[in-house]
Amino acid sequence: PTPSWNLQTMVKERVEKLRSWMSKEGLHAFIVTSEDAHQSEYVADCDKRREYVSGFTGSAGTAVVLQDQAWLWTDGRYLSQAEQQLDGAVWKVMNSRPKLPVDLLCETLPPASSVAVDPWLLPLSTARTIENKLTAAGHTLVALQSNPVDAMWTDRPAPPSEPAFVHPLHLAGQSVTDKLTAVRTEVTAAGAHAIVVSALDEVAWLLNIRGADIPYNPVVLSYALVTESAVSWYVDERKISAEVKSHLQADKVNVRPYSALAADIASLRASSSAVLIDPSKCSWAVYRELSLQGHKPLTVIEKMSPVTNLKSIKNSAEIEGMKQAHLKDAVAVCSFLSWLERASEENQELDEVSVATKLEGLRRAQEGFVSLSFETISGYGPNGAVIHYSPQPGACGKLGKDTLYLVDSGGQYKEGTTDITRTIHLGTPSEHERQCFTRVLKGHIALSACVFPSGTTGHMLDLLARTPLWAAGLDYRHGTGHGVGAFLCVHEGPHLISYYARDPDPPIKAGMTSSIEPGYYEEGKFGIRIENVAIIKVAETEHKFQDTEFLCFEPIALVPIQAKLIDLSLLLPDEVRWVDDYHQVVWDKVSPLLSGEELAWLKSNTRPLVFQVYGEDAMDSAT
Repeated sequence: PTPSWNLQTMVKERVEKLRSWMSKEGLHAFIVTSEDAHQSEYVADCDKRREYVSGFTGSAGTAVVLQDQAWLWTDGRYLSQAEQQLDGAVWKVMNSRPKLPVDLLCETLPPASSVAVDPWLLPLSTARTIENKLTAAGHTLVALQSNPVDAMWTDRPAPPSEPAFVHPLHLAGQSVTDKLTAVRTEVTAAGAHAIVVSALDEVAWLLNIRGADIPYNPVVLSYALVTESAVSWYVDERKISAEVKSHLQADKVNVRPYSALAADIASLRASSSAVLIDPSKCSWAVYRELSLQGHKPLTVIEKMSPVTNLKSIKNSAEIEGMKQAHLKDAVAVCSFLSWLERASEENQELDEVSVATKLEGLRRAQEGFVSLSFETISGYGPNGAVIHYSPQPGACGKLGKDTLYLVDSGGQYKEGTTDITRTIHLGTPSEHERQCFTRVLKGHIALSACVFPSGTTGHMLDLLARTPLWAAGLDYRHGTGHGVGAFLCVHEGPHLISYYARDPDPPIKAGMTSSIEPGYYEEGKFGIRIENVAIIKVAETEHKFQDTEFLCFEPIALVPIQAKLIDLSLLLPDEVRWVDDYHQVVWDKVSPLLSGEELAWLKSNTRPLVFQVYGEDAMDSAT
């Protein structure tokens, strides 16, 4: 949505206040990140500093304020949204690839400049990259003691205070005791005696605790410090019920005030000589506390958190929970699409917000539903081309029958987390729309059906989804797949299916989850995305080359793909068979849970493609 004149005026005033503060402090630039102290993708309202300063509401972005310029960096998912929301007279929108903010700062700043950051809101790895590049160019990175945005934010929301709750063993599949043992084994193998766990989903997984401190993410604002013989959980104690305390006592977890982490880090010097941190998730501020020189040196070992890998590989209980969550989600989404088609045929007035609200209501009706897993992306026509579009009441598009409607949504259920995208047409699609949709579908099938050797990375697989689009000169500006948590964050690492190579780039392993979501977007016209979540499992292959384990994807999202958008002339027989087989699974698993009009809709939309496209007598005619 385009910001109001009033918001643009306030944003301009905020930027000017920052510039005034910078002048007084002798600073030449100030970097405002999107993250909180735990480097979270989604943050509590009180931590939306970048949004407050810029007016840009996307979940990813970095603002840089200089005395005569202001830049907003974001990735391909949000470029269109940023252009719409930001005042071009104040902000310049920058693509996060290929040039980083620090690179442009080094080119732009006058000699011997000082660049300020809040060290709590910057991961160590990023801080080190910025500091090294600035230093090489003769500049200085300044770690602030307090954040100036907090000082000017007079109506800043209060920190979240929702209660924490226990994630039961039958859903977690592994006790806290066993998880702590596994983590300690990895920490010891790395040569460390303790680990600081900073990421909120990692703390929640490790302690089998969930909460509601971050919208759409069932986590609690907290840290964990695990040593060889003790565990401390740094959290607002007002969130801890008697049940949670009892749950933690069995593993002798010591509940400490959230603000006590820095002091307890100092005390580590008396009992530990080496502490492990994940430089991509641990803040620069925590690292600075650890690396302070005391009477007894403390070695900091930097390595990917062992919790990241342990959490990403789902146990049998988590896999079953994810499947059950997606089955419940399928009931809601199928019911929604059935209702939407009927409402359109009846010429009901529909808009992007009202239909998203309807879908949320259908999810809420499912047993075990807790919340959405992210803000629903509900975009008709041109708005569907804004990759992470967020419709707002009173400023959203109305649905019609002239072009495509894209809905990307998900739910948090006690059993697991869901994420699914379907693109449909409520009228008669054009030939161009059908061809574009079919090429996206071909990419989705290619990746979904592939079998690959253990050790393969997401970067290696990404081109399978893009090749059918590339053949027609088409592409998309976002990743192809991400992990999904088990009643945790909808975006989970360490793996990623992406066009861009990463270093390191952890391989995809059996037991992981991944979305498969190629797309295509024509700015000002429409957007297409087809997304399923899948479990990675061991493939049954005829051979086993040099005892290599081969893997494959098992889709667990169970919603039909609209047949009238498919150009059958572009599909190979194996691709048609894949769609038909997928629809058969959808019917077998979802139909027992539906009735009436919804069941009839499901039956119609899971018939063999040839019948859906050419009619029931198609086989007889072909014969």
